[in-house]
Amino acid sequence: MSYLSFAREMLGNLFKPPATSQYPFKPRKVYEADRGKVVNDINNCIFCGMCMRNCPSAAITVDRNARTWKINRFACVQCKECVTNCPKKCLQMETEYTAPDTKKTEEVLQGPPPPPKPQIVLTEAQKAAIAAAQAKKAAASKAAADGTPHA
Repeated sequence: MSYLSFAREMLGNLFKPPATSQYPFKPRKVYEADRGKVVNDINNCIFCGMCMRNCPSAAITVDRNARTWKINRFACVQCKECVTNCPKKCLQMETEYTAPDTKKTEEVLQGPPPPPKPQIVLTEAQKAAIAAAQAKKAAASKAAADGTPHA
């Protein structure tokens, strides 16, 4: 009896379309709630490291001094914790998945150089006041070294 049910199932499947899709040739349907891969708008990133601290799989590395942001795409579990905790909202989830590869590599993004610090322009009166304060401090330290009290 079991052979007959198997034969019926087999003959039925011969005339049905395949249950799976032909993925590389026919892309899958993308839904709005799909989580694909993390994308960083590096120009808005402040390299605070909140994404790195909140990543449960430690897939993200942020170096504030070198202004680099690294992600190991094969370690990322697409949980979206980095996206929700980013204070500048420069991280987003794309619906496209990471492409298969034979090597585990890290994607490194280099941020723009930090903006230059503004130059402080002193007036002549401010420069004279600073010089007088420095001279007074030097005289006090010299008097302390000599052991004489300063007036």
